[in-house]
Amino acid sequence: MTAVDKVFRAEAEPAAADRPLPKGGLDASGRSVFYRQLQQITELIREANDLEEVMREVSPAICKLFNADRLTLYGLDEDRKNIISKFKSGLASKREIKLPISAQSIAGYAALSHSLLNLADVYDTAALTQIHPDLKFLQEVDRRTGYHTR
Repeated sequence: MTAVDKVFRAEAEPAAADRPLPKGGLDASGRSVFYRQLQQITELIREANDLEEVMREVSPAICKLFNADRLTLYGLDEDRKNIISKFKSGLASKREIKLPISAQSIAGYAALSHSLLNLADVYDTAALTQIHPDLKFLQEVDRRTGYHTR
């Protein structure tokens, strides 16, 4: 049984695991299913001996739960001024991504503000500047890989 199977097993209502997160949020039943599945993912990560191995295993479940097609986990560098990619799903490149903790990038701003950002379109500069006047989406990875982040 894969990590995705473990998280999205039959305890949820039949279609709940396959529905994307609604834009307006979840009702009480949906929140209950969401948090139960999130807890199962957290337990799988806690039980792991090898973080990279478990992330390869659970990243599909995390992406499915948050209706995302890719996942990047970052850690702090030694001087605590930058974040560095520790795990990336969906990219063949092993090259690490290093970003300043600032509004110069979406991930850097999330680290700076200690907040979650859920953006409908990372290319929407008007929406980004409503969050912070200097916030930008760094398109370099998309250009390099031919992928279009949504």
